[in-house]
Amino acid sequence: MARGYDFFFTGNREAARALVEGILVSQGFALRPQASGTLVASRGSMAMTVAFGGLAGKRMHFSFTVDFVDEADRLVARLTRDTGAGALKGGTLGAAKTGRAFDEVANVLREAAGASGQLAGSDERA
Repeated sequence: MARGYDFFFTGNREAARALVEGILVSQGFALRPQASGTLVASRGSMAMTVAFGGLAGKRMHFSFTVDFVDEADRLVARLTRDTGAGALKGGTLGAAKTGRAFDEVANVLREAAGASGQLAGSDERA
């Protein structure tokens, strides 16, 4: 099952994309571009996660995708997390931790992008 957030930007699309990428990098995420244009944002250690599961703490591996979608008058940055991945990596505890971390990332993005004046709004997707 996937859940996510949509962030709506007005103005220059390249500047908005660079803003999103910069905020994610500042939060410790490595960004890996895919051929489709999707970015995979990840942080933490897969080895620690495999060894300790949900007890890996801040080192627990966590990832989500970012798609940039052009709409008529705005750019949408769509963050999507596979909710099953956290459970597979760290059980119930891992799923809860990655869920909270994902919400925290969305809140940081909302605040920082809002302060830039480029963010027109955001929605949570179930």
